Amino acid sequence: MRNFILLIILSCVVYATCSGECNTLLSDLADKQSKFVFCNTQHAIPIPPQYEHLCGGCKDNFIEMLTDYDNLMKVENCSKMYLDSDSISIVFTTQNVLKALWERAYCDECFKDNNYNNFTNLNISLSSCLNANKGSECSSCVYEYIQLNDFYKDLDQKNNGHMCFDMQDMMNRTRVLWSRDLKCCQREVKMTLFLVSVALFAGLPVLLFYGAAIVLTKRREANHGLLNEQQPELDDAPPSSTADLLAAALLATRPAETPAAKRAIEKMQRHALDSSCDDDESMAKPKIN
Repeated sequence: MRNFILLIILSCVVYATCSGECNTLLSDLADKQSKFVFCNTQHAIPIPPQYEHLCGGCKDNFIEMLTDYDNLMKVENCSKMYLDSDSISIVFTTQNVLKALWERAYCDECFKDNNYNNFTNLNISLSSCLNANKGSECSSCVYEYIQLNDFYKDLDQKNNGHMCFDMQDMMNRTRVLWSRDLKCCQREVKMTLFLVSVALFAGLPVLLFYGAAIVLTKRREANHGLLNEQQPELDDAPPSSTADLLAAALLATRPAETPAAKRAIEKMQRHALDSSCDDDESMAKPKIN
């Protein structure tokens, strides 16, 4: 009985010690989480724009939060206590939400290959040039702007669009300042030229249609006139008799003539003509009974 009581007392002491350690670790984690949330909110809109962005300004808070969470999860009793104590695992869920915020901003990309510092230096160089050349920013600082813009585009292509939020925000603000505020990008199209182009493209099909119709009509009229001019002379004077029709048909359809064939045809024509005259005379004389 005495040993059992001692075992219970020892268990209570161990539990109290573990609970105290877990509470301390949990308190440290909660403090770091709250500081990280406050830092994100504070750096959502950086002023001035080229300094203290979300990823750069909250990097230390994020690392400290991850460290305290790992320390809490390394203690077996603490991990079981806080992961299984409630149905939604508040500690685990809260930590994942804050990590997702960091990952969604692609903050890890800011610190690869010193890209963030290089980009920030180029941005500071452009800002200094703009401040030193009031009134002539476009001509005096175009080289600095092109350097910054080319660096960003190359990095964006290399990362497949997964750009660090800090650099995205700085580049967007710089482009708005350069194009909209300073009006250094002269890309406006004149309204007159635009309207003329629209009218030309809209009226081109109509012009082509009517032009083609006029050309076809002229061509048909020309072909019709040519056919009328090519009518054979036989059409001008209709034949006077059946003999004439036969003679005309023979003339029209005869093959290449030989002298003998020509003489035979002329003989047939004279014979047909004489017969026609005899018929006419017989028709002209009244019959006497």
